Amino acid sequence: MEDRILSRPSVAWLSQDRRFPLWIPAMLGVGIWLGYFGLPGKPLLSVSVLLVLIALSAFLSRGKRRVIAALLAIITGLLAAEIRLRDVDAPVLSAPYRGTIEGRVIGADRSRSGAPRLLLDEIRMGGPDVPARVRLTLIRADAAPEIGARVSLDATLDAPPGPPEPGAFDFSMQAYFDRIGAVGYARGQPEIVDRAANLPFALRVDRFRSNIAAEVEARIGGAAGGVAAALMVGDRSAIPEDTRQALRDSGLAHLLAISGLHVGLLSALVFWSVRLVLALIPGLAERRPIRKYAAVAGLLGAGIYLILSGASVTTQRAFVMAAVAFCAILIDRAPITMRGLAAAAILILLMRPESLFEAGFQMSFGAVAALVASYEATRGFWRKRAQMTDWRARFVTFALATLMTSVVAGIATAPFAAYHFNRIVVWGLPANLLATPLMGVWIMPCVILAGLLAPFGLADLALKPLGVGIDYIIYVASWFGGLEDAVTGVAAGTPPALSLIVFGGLWLTIWRGAVRFVGVIFAFSGIYLWMQTERPALIIAQKAALISGIGEDGRRWVSRPRAETYAAEMWLRRDGMRDADRSAAYARREWRCTSRRCTGWTTGADGDWRVIFLRKGDAQPQDCPDRTILIATSALTPRGDCTVIDAETLHKASGIAVHLPDDAPPALHIARGWVSRR
Repeated sequence: MEDRILSRPSVAWLSQDRRFPLWIPAMLGVGIWLGYFGLPGKPLLSVSVLLVLIALSAFLSRGKRRVIAALLAIITGLLAAEIRLRDVDAPVLSAPYRGTIEGRVIGADRSRSGAPRLLLDEIRMGGPDVPARVRLTLIRADAAPEIGARVSLDATLDAPPGPPEPGAFDFSMQAYFDRIGAVGYARGQPEIVDRAANLPFALRVDRFRSNIAAEVEARIGGAAGGVAAALMVGDRSAIPEDTRQALRDSGLAHLLAISGLHVGLLSALVFWSVRLVLALIPGLAERRPIRKYAAVAGLLGAGIYLILSGASVTTQRAFVMAAVAFCAILIDRAPITMRGLAAAAILILLMRPESLFEAGFQMSFGAVAALVASYEATRGFWRKRAQMTDWRARFVTFALATLMTSVVAGIATAPFAAYHFNRIVVWGLPANLLATPLMGVWIMPCVILAGLLAPFGLADLALKPLGVGIDYIIYVASWFGGLEDAVTGVAAGTPPALSLIVFGGLWLTIWRGAVRFVGVIFAFSGIYLWMQTERPALIIAQKAALISGIGEDGRRWVSRPRAETYAAEMWLRRDGMRDADRSAAYARREWRCTSRRCTGWTTGADGDWRVIFLRKGDAQPQDCPDRTILIATSALTPRGDCTVIDAETLHKASGIAVHLPDDAPPALHIARGWVSRR
């Protein structure tokens, strides 16, 4: 009896030990983070290879498998990060450029203002550092040129901007991995230099997708036509802004981005349809593995959808996850398991290590991991429900599964939505319960049917019902999104806070038994740390183009009515304001200007501080009293007791956050773009 009792901990650990491989993606993530942010400079490829060899030798000689496996995963993440950096490395504009630029159109969409926007490659322009790709907004242009056309236009360009404050979204990092070395605008319609009839296959597909989008938008019309084009080919440019906002405020915005939901539904419909057809053939199911044939068809369907939808990063992630599931069927394994999910995460992190920092990757894998773990924990309940044959019991089972899926996915994605978008949707659960099931039973079948009927000129038979289904979803989104307090703002958290929450979530989903609930402690520790985060008392945009402080009422003001629109909206949203109303923030400004300087006030932890922005001339002694922050365009350091932010600091930073703690000097936190940080 004693031996049996003593063996219980070892048996319990053995059961947990089998779950250790599920931590490999997390270890890869640690290595990727170290490669991109945690180590000074770039990790050298040779050093990574050497560490791999050392780890392998230790693994072979000592057999400390779990420790060495974790070390290998971290080193592999470092290696993958370094290889990816070398692969995407491309010139970035080092100084502003104004002049003629010529390039080939490889992408077209619309900016937030609705203006056409182009992505160009094969760039020809003056200057020493010609970017590989340029993104341009066309001001006062009627429409974008077709994909593949070579255009010439007069443009104003600059390097991709960095984050407007430390910790905010860094567009320059995304642009770097997309090989975009410059962004800017051009006035008027671009001149077509060459229409380029002989295009590479990828651009032919993109042109074909563009034609499909235009046809779908014309045939369905209205907002439903724009949403249909987004679902079918990934083109969201025709969706009106009010529809986008309604979908965001109702928690249904995920229906616009082709992701795991869409790819999973489409490939599952293909799988079950093919399997049903093959099962109707007499004797075939007894002689042949029709389930595997259907899996191949589902994989092909997912691949075709990947190509037609534009193969965006989110769609690539969804395709990898679907491919892992179908390959599991081919080798007689369960299609959706934690191990399959871990394999998909490993593949994606090795191919695109930067995905680790993207909201789409975090939310999709977080939701699926939570769902798989939840259904694993309640497997017995669902098995009993599956044995019930009465239609009413089956309907209740469907309703319960839908409710559980929505609740679990909503809880799992909430921390990422709060961290990246600073908002939590209040009515997301009922909106998703009413709208999301329609994707599987109505909208995606219509998408498949439209694709099958299009070669015969009968696509309208599917497009009209598709439009009706989308109109219903838009109605649901508008109703819930229009409710009072439909969205709650969340103040920005810090990476350590989110990391603790994620670690707690991983602990809950990976381990089994009572020990898994230790993860709740980590998660709540992260929430507590998040709640302790203090917003900056003063934020300064690049080159001091915009300055923002905190008024006596605790709300943020901005110094100018129009400059740096994106930065102003980001600051207000990260304060936890539900509506980033820049006009209201400007109206409550505590800021006055003369020809020489501007003066304002901001509130810190220990009271008010004066803010002086010296617009021209040298600083004088009266410009630098105690409890003053002086923003000087001059490189000269004035005499006095104030805190100085000089021209050199302003030039290097994409944003500066100033914290004013109690009984301590001001703390400056400087944000810089991705290229300058490397």
